[in-house]
Amino acid sequence: MSHSSDSPALVGTRWVELGLTLFTTLIGVVVMFGSVEQGIGWGDSGPEPGYFPFYIGLLLSAASLGNGVLTLVRWKALSVAFVSRSAFGQVLSVFIPIALFVGAMPLVGIYVSSACFIAWFMWSDKARATPYSKWKIAGISLGAVLASYLIFALWFKVPLDGGPLGEWIAQTARYFK
Repeated sequence: MSHSSDSPALVGTRWVELGLTLFTTLIGVVVMFGSVEQGIGWGDSGPEPGYFPFYIGLLLSAASLGNGVLTLVRWKALSVAFVSRSAFGQVLSVFIPIALFVGAMPLVGIYVSSACFIAWFMWSDKARATPYSKWKIAGISLGAVLASYLIFALWFKVPLDGGPLGEWIAQTARYFK
């Protein structure tokens, strides 16, 4: 398997092609089975509810199997790396913070999650010649959250989920009114 000069291949293109073929074939099969339960025939008033989804699932499965055959025919040509270890590491360095951001929102709300998310990316930016100061990171992340609150909750009257902390702040604010 050929790979880039900076790091070894993590996975080859042919394996990604076969995996995607299997995944889309299974989606088509699931759609077909669900359609059969709804009825795939032609009734007195026209097609039954599963008629069109069944044939879409059939076409998806057939096209996927066709891609699988093409992958096998081009097996040697597809021996190139799909992604190198270093490139996958770069993808993960963005994906993991985003996943944590999304996972934290129901627990602490969008405001705290957003502040932490912005602060993390500013702090972890190793490409900068001079890193951001702690004060600049705090100011920008909290300023962005404050701007979001002002724009959405106060001006547009569309409050975003503040989570338990947001509820506590709202209750505390009502207490002082």
